[in-house]
Amino acid sequence: MSRATATGGLPPLVESSRLRLLTVLLFYIAQGIPLGLFYVAIPAYMASSGATPLQIASVVGMTSLPWTLKLANGFIIDRYTYLAMGRRRAWIIGAQATIVLGCLCGAVLQPGGQDVLLLSVLAFGVNLATTFQDVSIDSLAVDIMTEDEQGKAGGVMFGAQALGMAASGAACGFLIQTQGVAAGFAACAFGLALVLVYGMMLRERAGEKRLPWSRGAAHPHNVAIQVDAWGPLLMGSFRAILAPMSLLFVPFLLLRAIPVGGTEVYYPVLTQTFAGWSMTQFTSVQSSAILGSAIYALTVGGWIVGRFGGKHVLMVVLPAIAVFMLGMGLSKSLWSNGGFMTAVIWSQEFIGITYAICIIPLAMRLCSPGVAATQFTIYMAVANFGRPLGASLSGATTGGATPEMFFFIVAGMFALGAAGIWLFRPGTTNAGTTPDVTPALGTAPAEH
Repeated sequence: MSRATATGGLPPLVESSRLRLLTVLLFYIAQGIPLGLFYVAIPAYMASSGATPLQIASVVGMTSLPWTLKLANGFIIDRYTYLAMGRRRAWIIGAQATIVLGCLCGAVLQPGGQDVLLLSVLAFGVNLATTFQDVSIDSLAVDIMTEDEQGKAGGVMFGAQALGMAASGAACGFLIQTQGVAAGFAACAFGLALVLVYGMMLRERAGEKRLPWSRGAAHPHNVAIQVDAWGPLLMGSFRAILAPMSLLFVPFLLLRAIPVGGTEVYYPVLTQTFAGWSMTQFTSVQSSAILGSAIYALTVGGWIVGRFGGKHVLMVVLPAIAVFMLGMGLSKSLWSNGGFMTAVIWSQEFIGITYAICIIPLAMRLCSPGVAATQFTIYMAVANFGRPLGASLSGATTGGATPEMFFFIVAGMFALGAAGIWLFRPGTTNAGTTPDVTPALGTAPAEH
């Protein structure tokens, strides 16, 4: 008789690979729901109500603010937890419940399209809870996923969040327009509540509590690696980040988003100036490419990285991006061709998301379990920093007579990265850089 049958309900996550991937899928879709609401549907609602661009920007800014502050979340999640429910699940359930509550508040309060203060408070509160859910589910994946699953998880993470955001933006936009703003908030709350119920049915390891009032106790593995003081946590985090392979990993994190940040700035101008596109044409092509890449990430992309490994795929992707950017710089005469630019935008989305998927398992392999939430969050923050770097580089190089210089510079960066990736040894984990910490990989199979 299996443990699931003996105890009733779903088996512990460490005993089911499918359940682990399903959990990441559902909670990342759940992350996309508030993003679609506050990045897409609410701005459209405000615009239709006569709100000014400045008012809309205030709400969008409050939506983004928690995501820029989430570096602190990892420290808090690693330091404080309720081990009887697992290292991460209490945070996941609590954050998800807070998101649901925030959406229900929006449904009850029914803010008007120009009620900037209330919409801003809701946007900040809901997204603050979403960032805690994000860091918690990432940390759970680091804790319990095997190496081959981590590549698949990268595809699931990027694809599921994009799908959740696209579905939420479209559905909430329609409901708000036809039924009112309360319907949009209520629909989000309902979808998020379904994921919350699923999370309440899980256990990380055998013998743990599903809910605070359930029977169960902390698993010895979690007790052994828990860091219960700020000093060791901070020291352990910095020692893990400063390990040689961790430092060598930083340039590859920064490289990931440099093309994204640069082309976000320049492609709208390029397609309008050279190809004669309207902004509607550009956003239509860009949105379609993002949706297509999300589906690819959920299916083929995650499988490729899981099958061949993040480093091996990067060894192909890095030179491919270098050649792609060099080709863009050399083909300025084709920038006026709408079909060519459509192919460029689609190709870049697919290559870029493949790079992003590779980063996830490599970052996970370098994380020490005792400080995994902190360390992984720092890695993702560094990766996001490449976006403003790319935007700044684009702004400095594309405004003159030789805008192709941007593509040549980025091509050179990725050529150096293609050479440097041979020095990176992802198997060299940070195990042992923190006291009483064992390697993350292998913890799940040990529970079988």
